[in-house]
Amino acid sequence: WGNGRAMAVLFAREGAKIFAADKSGEAMKETLERVREFGGTIQAYECDVTQSASWSAMVDACLKAYGRIDILVNNVGGSAAGGPVEMAEEVWDGQIAYNLKSVFLGCKHVIPVMEKQGGGAIVNLASTSGLRYTGAPQVGYAATKAAVIQLSKVVAVQYASKGIRVNTVIPGQL
Repeated sequence: WGNGRAMAVLFAREGAKIFAADKSGEAMKETLERVREFGGTIQAYECDVTQSASWSAMVDACLKAYGRIDILVNNVGGSAAGGPVEMAEEVWDGQIAYNLKSVFLGCKHVIPVMEKQGGGAIVNLASTSGLRYTGAPQVGYAATKAAVIQLSKVVAVQYASKGIRVNTVIPGQL
């Protein structure tokens, strides 16, 4: 199980209605089955989280399905091996888009909804790679996860007075 599936099942067990997004509908099939095993409510949505238009459409679909967004979990992440010399510039750009821009766009599109509702919670997933060298030369992943940690701190302070909590979870590596 990945973090996303585990969180979806846990939220379902606690009675949450889940709007799950992934770039691949096929990848969500087992998550949908597991959540429904617990009698949970879940809707799947295919989305390219690196594109603002995709986020806008996804937020609209979630609001149409459930009427509100109480919790946003930005759980996207992927690593590519290499340091600045051996990593292709296109791979670097992809790491920035996938691991960092996706979190920025999630906040950009969901915070206005939460403001109108009077509050909400955002959980951004980072990594111990964003805090220290973990033994894997993956400069793009490490840099983006460090940036997610700082983005979360700034957004948390900026929106605290509006009832929006922002936290970062920093899982370790196996």
